[in-house]
Amino acid sequence: MSLIDTDLSFDPRDPCFPVPGAPVRWSVQVFTTTNGYGLRPADPLVEGDRVHLRTGYAALGQQRTVDAGEVEVEVVHRDGVLTWSITAQHTAPVKAVKLLLRGLPEQQLTAGWWAPNTGRSHSHHERFQLEHPSPDWATPWVAVGEEADCSTLSVRDPLVRKHVLHVSRPAHSAEPVVELLHVPAASARATTCQVPEVRLRLHADADQDLDDHLRFVEEAHGLQPWESRPDVPGWLRDTALVVTLHGQHWTGYVFNTFSQMSEALRFVAQHVDPQRVLAYLPGWEGRYYYAYPRYRPGADLGGDRGFAELVGTAHELGFRLMPMFGGHGANVVQYADWERAVMRNDTDRYVELLNRPDWDADRAGEGDQVFLNPGEPGFRAHLAESISALVEEFGVDAAFLDTLGYYFNDPRHDVFEGYRLLVEELHRRHPGLVLAAEGWWDALSALFPLSQQWFGTDRDLRKPRVLSRYARTTGHLAEGTPGPGSTGVHEKGYLPRPPDVEREGHIPVVGVVDDTLAEHAEELAAICRWAGTRR
Repeated sequence: MSLIDTDLSFDPRDPCFPVPGAPVRWSVQVFTTTNGYGLRPADPLVEGDRVHLRTGYAALGQQRTVDAGEVEVEVVHRDGVLTWSITAQHTAPVKAVKLLLRGLPEQQLTAGWWAPNTGRSHSHHERFQLEHPSPDWATPWVAVGEEADCSTLSVRDPLVRKHVLHVSRPAHSAEPVVELLHVPAASARATTCQVPEVRLRLHADADQDLDDHLRFVEEAHGLQPWESRPDVPGWLRDTALVVTLHGQHWTGYVFNTFSQMSEALRFVAQHVDPQRVLAYLPGWEGRYYYAYPRYRPGADLGGDRGFAELVGTAHELGFRLMPMFGGHGANVVQYADWERAVMRNDTDRYVELLNRPDWDADRAGEGDQVFLNPGEPGFRAHLAESISALVEEFGVDAAFLDTLGYYFNDPRHDVFEGYRLLVEELHRRHPGLVLAAEGWWDALSALFPLSQQWFGTDRDLRKPRVLSRYARTTGHLAEGTPGPGSTGVHEKGYLPRPPDVEREGHIPVVGVVDDTLAEHAEELAAICRWAGTRR
């Protein structure tokens, strides 16, 4: 977890170094698990379009030098692009490396910063922070300034690793300081850290530079165009609506039995072509999240027989079905081997309690919920077997994996590698199975052609092709249902359902709870009819 509301209470007095052919100045800080370090002042070698620096460490604040290794930096100015290559060597494993930039064009800084997935009407000012991979930063590319006059900053990382952009004007600085941190995978931490290439283009053509960045991402992570990617069947390309059929709440409250879900699908089929609808089933396994990661049709909803009848009804009408699974979530009571797979802090000293919702409104998070890492072979095999069993026994068409869009720097297992291996295994067993995830970012979209848009984030993206060129997204589980806006099995309670607006790359969603057909049938029907007009 990165923190934006903490900072040094003194001036680190970083020595600043030049770049060739521009007024930008830079410095570097290096971090281990026990301390942070600045660079010793030194005279870089300046040769034409190249600046080269090799120097040792100093304590932050420059009160003393530290004999712990060295940093080598090369900055090259070519074709209008400044490129940093940074290698940090230290006697202790390197936790992070920070590049600090000063001297960006003042007018651009005043106009603000934006990423491709920033809302079209929004830009970041003052002190702010973006993290990749996360809801805020779908790919490590960012622009500062209006599109007609901006500069761009990007990281060309061939692997999935954490990057943090932090912009502020500290009390000790006369100008804004742009920080870009590279955080190596904790599972591969070493005493030498090679920072992936950092590129700054002053006065850029934003679209051209973004497309250049996306070409790199496509090659690095295997992203394919939506129209031709092999894991997207024709029915998914034609999908115009997702209908969320809420099952059983954590407390045991039942919103819909399997029989009632069938009734809801019959109603929906009267107002939109079922061939263009994907039915999404959260809480089908019984008590939502309480039963995780044990996945069998919930007894209170109708059990195996009721679930088989639901699948039969759905397929007879023409719907596709997508049950929900927890990509990380587990109840320790349900999974005895949880300690082997549980997420741990980056130094592997304690369990990270990452997600503890208050499911029963006692105003405290539940004590037995943990997040497990699919990078751990045993848990990954458990997920693969659970999903496969449902496909083989009942013939479901898709599987949704919750929370996979959250990146965790677990020291025992690389979490993204776990995602990749899980997807690979499921595709090997079930080539036609559609896989979906909560949240999206560049490399994740290469694995999952469908996702739920991050809860509470803007769908009117500045550059929607960062999503729509490769994948599709739909509304979040917590989006309120017709009427007062019950969020069903989700812990948010009640939220007004947002208005339906056509957005590039976005598939509308509507939820069904216990009072939807009885009291809000016409609103549901109108939403279905509207979605049916989409192409």
